[in-house]
Amino acid sequence: MAVRLPGSSSIRRIHERGLLVPSLVVLVVAAVLGQGFLSRDGDGTDPQEPTPAAVPTPTATPFRPDLEKIPLTYFSDYWLQLGEGAHHLLVSLGEAQLAGVRVSPGYALSSIAAADAATVAPGEAPEGQLVAVDGWEEAALFRLAADVGADPLPTADRLHAGAWLAAVTMDEERGLQIIPGHLASTPSPGAPRLDVAIPYPGSLDVAAVVDLDARLAGVALRSSDGVRVISVEAARNLVARLASSPACRAVEVAPLPDRVREVLRMNGGVVVERLSVAAFTTPPDLLPGDVILQLGAKEVSTPQDFAEAWDSQTPGSRVRFLLARGSRRIVRRTEMPGRDCRPDGATPRELPLLGAAVQWTRGEGPVAGGGYRLLHVPAESRAAEAELEAGDVLVAVDGTPLSWPEARRLLQPWKGGHEPVLTVRRDSVTRLTVLPKDGER
Repeated sequence: MAVRLPGSSSIRRIHERGLLVPSLVVLVVAAVLGQGFLSRDGDGTDPQEPTPAAVPTPTATPFRPDLEKIPLTYFSDYWLQLGEGAHHLLVSLGEAQLAGVRVSPGYALSSIAAADAATVAPGEAPEGQLVAVDGWEEAALFRLAADVGADPLPTADRLHAGAWLAAVTMDEERGLQIIPGHLASTPSPGAPRLDVAIPYPGSLDVAAVVDLDARLAGVALRSSDGVRVISVEAARNLVARLASSPACRAVEVAPLPDRVREVLRMNGGVVVERLSVAAFTTPPDLLPGDVILQLGAKEVSTPQDFAEAWDSQTPGSRVRFLLARGSRRIVRRTEMPGRDCRPDGATPRELPLLGAAVQWTRGEGPVAGGGYRLLHVPAESRAAEAELEAGDVLVAVDGTPLSWPEARRLLQPWKGGHEPVLTVRRDSVTRLTVLPKDGER
């Protein structure tokens, strides 16, 4: 017997009309909404108040010290890696291990301090051989025998204002140093200097300035007016000039224009373009714009004539110049500077009296005449026997204060047969000491 369910006829009629599925959907939705309404009313909370989101529990992950770093650590590590990438641009020079920057294959540029150190204490196997010193640029050129024939160094190009740069240098005490900075202004094509904003430390003498790919952008050199950066092109031009002509001339001249020669009625002469006043012990009796007609006994008609006449003079000697200044002809005498464009005496040399390397220093404070500063004191020298040290300044011999150029006589072999009494300044203290005869201790 068939069982008839209650309401089955109603369901059959809904199905026949195609309303069964929509009816079921409506019932399910109504049940869900009703359940939500009842749950909110039952927990005593405001239905308008948002329900706080659930806080997910973090999943434990292994600690990665090489990856989980703060941005500052990433920044520091990046510059360290950049310095290591640019390390090949640096060389250590001489016994003092001062830094130099490889600019061209076989050559490095460094500071005058490195040149002086290499002169007074070259060491048994120096990394580089001193070639020349340029007082104009306050730079020194070294030849690197082991680097001759090496591939050209990659250089930075298309530099623009704001570009990141770094100065990379090294010294014996601090090791490798990397100082980040940026290019302050876009250089014009062929500009010899770069305007770089880098906080150089006071100990820096020379540094390679590189871009973010460790390519050489310039060379930073400490000069008398602060640290300046010369471009790669200017640095390589300087290397080429010093390698071919090591002698430095403190006066630069140019040919006299034909029209000027006609108006001034001159058959020869060269015009002074610029001069380095700092290269002379006393201010020279020359001015930019003067026309040099004669130097010493040689008439000057071309820059080549001037170079030959200049190079034939002895540093420290007073030389006669015949000049044309406007329509006047005048004669001036000027003391010749050293062959490195520094005052005569500034170049380190051995003082026979002491057997030590010295450098003339101008007078300061109560010692107006100046003196010889000891740069290097060999262990077996007479200076060592008198207990003198590097940094001491010899200011008088037998009570006679030293002054330039009279003090140049001490550069000759010492002929005195007695034991001279030396006046020596160490820091701010002046003391007397007796220099023993050779072989006495």
